[in-house]
Amino acid sequence: MSSKVQTNYAEVEYQEGDSFYLDLRHEDYRKQYWIDLKVLPCQCKLLLVALIYPIVFPLWRMRLGDKSGLQGLNVFKFIILMLFSSMVSANSCVVLLYHRFSGSTPKSTSISPVLFEQHLQYLQDNDFKVLQLKTMLERLDNDDLPNKCVVLTADDAYQSMVKNAYPLLKKYQMPMSVFVSSEPVDKKYPAMTTWQQMRSMQGDLMQFYNHTMTHPYLLDLNKTQIKTQITQTQNRLNQELNQHNKIFAYPYGEASLEIFKQVKDLGYSAFGQYSGVVSKMSHRQNLPRFPMAGDYAKMLSFKTKVNALPMPIKLKNINPIFTQNPPTLELEFFESLNKHQKSNLNCFANGGVNMTWQGDKSVKIVAKKPLTERRSKYNCTMPSQQKSSYYWYSIQWINPEIKK
Repeated sequence: MSSKVQTNYAEVEYQEGDSFYLDLRHEDYRKQYWIDLKVLPCQCKLLLVALIYPIVFPLWRMRLGDKSGLQGLNVFKFIILMLFSSMVSANSCVVLLYHRFSGSTPKSTSISPVLFEQHLQYLQDNDFKVLQLKTMLERLDNDDLPNKCVVLTADDAYQSMVKNAYPLLKKYQMPMSVFVSSEPVDKKYPAMTTWQQMRSMQGDLMQFYNHTMTHPYLLDLNKTQIKTQITQTQNRLNQELNQHNKIFAYPYGEASLEIFKQVKDLGYSAFGQYSGVVSKMSHRQNLPRFPMAGDYAKMLSFKTKVNALPMPIKLKNINPIFTQNPPTLELEFFESLNKHQKSNLNCFANGGVNMTWQGDKSVKIVAKKPLTERRSKYNCTMPSQQKSSYYWYSIQWINPEIKK
């Protein structure tokens, strides 16, 4: 559906599901705005149009008698951008990734029970809506995510989750989703949660999902082996927990475009291990999670991440497996950025990055030196219009030639 109003002084056009165009003119003075609505839920699009029409029509009826009348357009655009920001945040969710809940296990994958409780206390005190993972995905599909949405996840189902995390989750009545590799559980490794323990915890506060059979590097496997890893664990989850929901997490967060497609063909939503905020724009087989361990789990970092928003860019289907070292990342924004916004876009990689702007909507980012780790990341942040909140985007690059 397209609706359009045009006079000698103004043109307003709305294309449902696509975009909103505003062109205001007076003598030699002209203002044009183009707002991309693809990322907004349908009810928000209608709200946007409902707000814009009453504002615009009086302007062109007044025939913009002098340029001072156009000064109000700056306020108008600010209101629209604020509305856009709030609508993006209203249909996005921060997913957190934990592993071990202990002060005596490797710091790179651990958080102390004391600090984990501080996380939960902060979420409670600041009115965050902590959802079960399955619920979040369903509400994402329905454009119905609440403001301040957070999901707690844990990989590998260690015993420290049973001993130290679950009692705190019960205390604060906050749910967690746990990704399980079935073979270590079947072999009854002492560090792993048992099927019986999972059954006793499973319910509103705890659900268990697929993390492959043996926790392999999927990039080292062929398609048949990958399918076996996933389907065998799903069978065990069905048998032991009556769990049929197809939600998956990549071991080590590693995958490729080919693996994304295979996981999609198998019917799964899937999560990685790189920073970012889940939104309707996110790749459904490569959803982001903020890792919570070591220094990254400290309260200052935690507060920044749970208040993050998705970067307002056109997400592209980028292959994490790079051929050029260092790889180049290009970000294309929905709206042109002003000088202040461009100067406040900060991107990070080991050794720093070079950023090259192409106009006001596109920037190329490349590390200053070749990536030397098997897994490397580019992280980008930019202050949003919301207080104490940053837009966030990250990509994990993988070099499978470097063996672990």
